[in-house]
Amino acid sequence: MDIEAAVDKASYPQYPFECMDRVYWLQSLRERDGRTSVMLHVGNGRAHPVTPAEFDVRTRVNEYGGKCFCIIGNRIIFNNHADGTLYCQELRTGSSPAVFARETSGESIGFADLVVSGCGSWVLAVSERQQDSESSCGIVAIPYDSADPDRDRSRDLIRLASGSDFYAAPALSPDGSVLAWMEWSVPDMPWDRTRLMVSSVCHEHGCISLQSVTAAVDNPDTAVCQPGFLPDGTLVFASDSPACNFWNLFAYRGQELVQITDEQAEFGEAHWTFGQNRWVASSDSRVIAICTRRYGDRIVEVNVKTGQCSNLSDEFASCSHLWANQRGEVLFVAHHDDRLAEVVQLCPSKNRPASNVLTPNPGMETCSKPEFLEFPTGNREVAYGYLYRPCNPGYAGLEGTLPPLVVMVHGGPTSRATREYAGIKQYFCSLGFAVLDVNHRGSTGFGRTYRQSLLGNWGEHDCEDIRAGVRHVLQEGLADPRHVFIRGGSAGGYAVLRALTRHAALFCAGASYYGIGNLITLSEITHRFESRYTDQLIGERFDPEVSRQPDSLFVRRSPVFDLDRIECPLILFQGGQDRVVPPSLAREVVSLLEQKGIRHAYHEYPEEGHGFRQTVNRVDSLCRETHFFSSLVCASSAEVSTNQPRR
Repeated sequence: MDIEAAVDKASYPQYPFECMDRVYWLQSLRERDGRTSVMLHVGNGRAHPVTPAEFDVRTRVNEYGGKCFCIIGNRIIFNNHADGTLYCQELRTGSSPAVFARETSGESIGFADLVVSGCGSWVLAVSERQQDSESSCGIVAIPYDSADPDRDRSRDLIRLASGSDFYAAPALSPDGSVLAWMEWSVPDMPWDRTRLMVSSVCHEHGCISLQSVTAAVDNPDTAVCQPGFLPDGTLVFASDSPACNFWNLFAYRGQELVQITDEQAEFGEAHWTFGQNRWVASSDSRVIAICTRRYGDRIVEVNVKTGQCSNLSDEFASCSHLWANQRGEVLFVAHHDDRLAEVVQLCPSKNRPASNVLTPNPGMETCSKPEFLEFPTGNREVAYGYLYRPCNPGYAGLEGTLPPLVVMVHGGPTSRATREYAGIKQYFCSLGFAVLDVNHRGSTGFGRTYRQSLLGNWGEHDCEDIRAGVRHVLQEGLADPRHVFIRGGSAGGYAVLRALTRHAALFCAGASYYGIGNLITLSEITHRFESRYTDQLIGERFDPEVSRQPDSLFVRRSPVFDLDRIECPLILFQGGQDRVVPPSLAREVVSLLEQKGIRHAYHEYPEEGHGFRQTVNRVDSLCRETHFFSSLVCASSAEVSTNQPRR
């Protein structure tokens, strides 16, 4: 398999939408150094960029960003990543963006979750700004005049909601009279506890304000997400209340909360990024939604009055970014297990839904298909994962030998491994490796209880589940116990370091991408969004003095204090501009590895952030990692071959 194809992010479309009967989406382009552009679909799977090459349609809000644009008429208003400024541009190739608004008080970090009022005279957004080294978040309103669309409105920006630590998902009722949003405050993360807020919107003398702000949902054990309105003004959202455990759909009518669905499946997901859009209204009584079960996602139609769900699609590896037009047609991004993601147009009908793939991708001729695993772990519980077997007709190991195994650990740690096609997994399979992608306790997609079970147990339950998954694969005779490797990024990188110190004999090498070695250092310097996340995960409030004591969980769960236990080589990769896991954490690990004489390699890419975007760096890091792993397999195999009797 070609290594550039394995790391190419440019093939993943995001946030499809329609304007003036033409379809657009966002896409990160290799030829623009990973910058994200608005793409216009021109037919036959082809698309052209609309935004100029120097613009990057991304946002730094909460560092992880997400959807940061809206459409008014034939224009797009979008956030530019480099300067945190909103620009307005006509949706045609060759048009030039003009400054629409920026924060004038302090540094403008950026805008996200843009939404347009029904009359088209206001743009609402989540805004983050920095003043005196402190950042703050809120919901703002910016006036829009179609007669003068390119005027800079920075000084006209109005603050509608502030005071909480974080805001997301502002949603306006169809008549513009009600605004709903979700908010939360530290130490909670948005999948721990969020408040669903509702307010009347007042328009007076060309100004906009909120009145009678009410908390529709504010419960200690409940996280809400995906708020939005039906055409009749009913507020719909997803909630994982104790009554249902999974993120099911609810309705808020007046002062009454009504549970719509009761499925052992997720209609919501952890709010890491803005604009996930997992449901859209199709009428006053029906919504089209993404329903996530253990094995994958389906597009379903939900009767809001009865809660009945009807399948509108076959099962996908995963789905994302629903968008609906006035004709009831739906656009979304579909991920498969045997080919790259596609933009799909779904046309529901009373008889049989029809779908049209706008960006068709051929299936891969040689592709390892995921096998869903469920295996026992500690405390008589179970964990999950996907196994990919080696898949390369041209590869042949030594006769009678089992393949080496690469264990992959997702980030978050509140994220999830899906069975969607990933070039890196397939690349390892093409080299003769088997791959185990683990969904340890704490992963999303398996209900609130499973997700929250990692709180207080980070560095324990996840590592225990990783070990259990490896043992399950080895006991089934599917991999070589002498050649078990582990790799992961961010929280997955922490799991790599932690697993190598706790279960050293199980692994022969590891690769950590922007991983966390010292939880104390992380708590002191990480970004605002996750400033108290570590406290929740390990179950102890961070204190600059107390947390440095030997009996502190911050010390006991930090791999840097147990590096003597590592018995195998380690390779580390880091972005020099990473604000989530700053490079000082990786450098600290490297310094200690050098002091202790542990074989290692370290590569830092000065211009990269949290997650490498430039193809040249993604290729370089994967080349170095696979060479690092393969050299150990080859050396061991050569030794075995040399010791075998000649025939």
